Amino acid sequence: MRGRLLMILLLFNFVLHAQNDFRLPFRKNNTKVKFQLINNLIVIPVVVNGAKLSFILDTGIGSTIVFSVDDTISLKHKNISKIQLRGLGNDDPVEAIRSVNNVMTIGEALSINHTIYQVLDKSINFSPRMGTVIHGVIGYDFFKDFVFDINYTKEFIKVYRPESYAYKKCRKCYRAKLDLRDENKKPFVIAKYLSEEKLIDVNLLLDSGSGSSLWLFEDVKKGIRVTRNSFRDFLGKGFSGNVYGQKTKIKEFHVGDFILKEVKASFPDSIYIQRMSLDDREGSLGGDILHRFNLIIDYSRQKISFKKNNFYNKPFYYNMSGLTIQHRGYTAVNDYNVSGIKKEAYVEKNEAYLGVDNMVSEQRLVVSNNFVLKPKYEISNIRLGSPADLAGLKKGDVILQVNGKNAYRYKLSDLNNLFSSEEGKKIKIKIERLGVEIKCEFYLKKII
Repeated sequence: MRGRLLMILLLFNFVLHAQNDFRLPFRKNNTKVKFQLINNLIVIPVVVNGAKLSFILDTGIGSTIVFSVDDTISLKHKNISKIQLRGLGNDDPVEAIRSVNNVMTIGEALSINHTIYQVLDKSINFSPRMGTVIHGVIGYDFFKDFVFDINYTKEFIKVYRPESYAYKKCRKCYRAKLDLRDENKKPFVIAKYLSEEKLIDVNLLLDSGSGSSLWLFEDVKKGIRVTRNSFRDFLGKGFSGNVYGQKTKIKEFHVGDFILKEVKASFPDSIYIQRMSLDDREGSLGGDILHRFNLIIDYSRQKISFKKNNFYNKPFYYNMSGLTIQHRGYTAVNDYNVSGIKKEAYVEKNEAYLGVDNMVSEQRLVVSNNFVLKPKYEISNIRLGSPADLAGLKKGDVILQVNGKNAYRYKLSDLNNLFSSEEGKKIKIKIERLGVEIKCEFYLKKII
């Protein structure tokens, strides 16, 4: 009887504590989560109310946000309230619904009363630029409960109960204080960068949800300014629209004793960050730097550990084509090996945008008469004066072939890597514009 009572009390205690937090099973000290590294971002599998989804793991986000969702997820709307979300960009804020009592699982970590903010505007969709379906983002809600050992090279995370994690001696590591702000939801680290004049301390938001290297906010008094050798370009897309600014390279960036050279840096126009609190903040540290280290992120002790990995010495190259490519739905092709895959689908739209409304798993992308749906890519942005621009390519062109290979045989990340690979490399590209096929060619050229 006493044993049964003890077990009931343990279960009751677990439920009470698990209502607002993630918890591991009883007597389980850690769990392993595999992820995909896409465009320097960590994409993890999550399960929400029984639906299998993909989220970006984003240290820059305070709440769990879902977007571009239809009947794939059944969110529990109780005590519904509408709120407005604002992010980077200069557009109006977006509306979202607060959804409570959702059940979310990541690996073996469980949250049984999870609050999710669902964005109502279905045009807020980051999937086309990622080349895979992204249903949402999660950050503080997950990070606050565990110690994270992130291995970027092997693409997995070990998630530990804080009380069970013991730091090991590591002579090749740099351990630093993690300064938690905004109700302890956002982590900041101190680094240094070498300007054209001197070495400057910078306080940076740790932003694993940004694929960029380094964002810096101009501050003449502190000596933070755009270098002479820079160019204007599209920097990224936030919840409040597109962001533009100057891109450049800085001579050195210091993370403790680690020194990275010729590092890409972006300076967003002030109009896009005017609503941000810039007190004691000089910018953001993004995935193109973070993925060069294996990290230990520990909110409970306010610590972060950096250990360089195999990506550390990879050069920092800008896109040398001038093209920004995005996924633009699917096209039907008949040269795909469909043996062993059930034929049950058919072509409805070739122009469907990548999103939850249209996206189906690869195993169901088979159409009648041995046709299969494959990715379709288009030019979403083009840098003025770039090799691709001078070759006559335009925004909205649909890409059919690259260097003699059908475009659908590339992953979007493969195309991005190709355009940043080697100065002088010849790129042959076939596009479709207004129903007409056009061939162009150009050579990759460093802009700085």
